[in-house]
Formats: sequence, structure tokens, C-alpha cells
Amino acid sequence: MLQGLNCRCSIYRPVVFADDDIGGAVPVELLKYSNIKCRVSSVRPTQFAREQGLETPKLYNVVIWPANYEIRENDNFYLTFPNNHELYHKLIPIQGVQIDSIAPSDVTRRHIELTLSRIVRSRTE
Repeated sequence: MLQGLNCRCSIYRPVVFADDDIGGAVPVELLKYSNIKCRVSSVRPTQFAREQGLETPKLYNVVIWPANYEIRENDNFYLTFPNNHELYHKLIPIQGVQIDSIAPSDVTRRHIELTLSRIVRSRTE
């Protein structure tokens, strides 16, 4: 098992159901997985990203263990534990998914790496 898996998360998948009689299709978030062991770390943005204006991306790397989950880009990451984390109860889109190159038979070390990106205001005017 990997060390440092001190967080728990859920994965939501955006789904659009068929049109209804009243207002058309409604996009919803469907819970795909819950109570997944993970580790979250922030990535320092480049100076170029900071100079772009009012909104700058905040990037995060997430390691999920074990690697038996079917997670896609554009799914949403939702941190459920610990409750004092800066991402607690925030729905963040997944930008990249990479399954480690460790052999599938090595279930104790095989993991998934996610790249998350969220937009925050860099200054208020």
C-alpha cells in the first residue's frame, strides 16, 4: 500500500438525462465512487499563468489507490475527508488521468494519478 493516503474522496460523473416534459434536459452529477483513499498535493502555477488576468488556475495532483477505478477526464473530484482541507466539499473537474505503469498484478503499489484544475480569482476589483 502507498504511504501518505490521508484523504478520502468521491468521484462524480456529469450526466445529462433525456428531455422531460417541462424544461428540457437537466445536467446532474452522478456519484460514481465514494470513500476512495487518496493523497492531494498542490502544484505551483507558472508565472505566465499568473500574468493572464483576473482568473488563474489552481492545479492539484491527486494519487488514488488502488487503481481499479474507471475514472475519466471531465469527471469531478470531491474531497470528503479531512474537513479542514482547503478542497473540502468542493467539486473540482479532473483534467488528466494517468494509470501508473506498474504491472496490473501488483495491486499493492499500483495507483492512479489525477490532475485537477480549478479557477479562482487572483484579485478583486
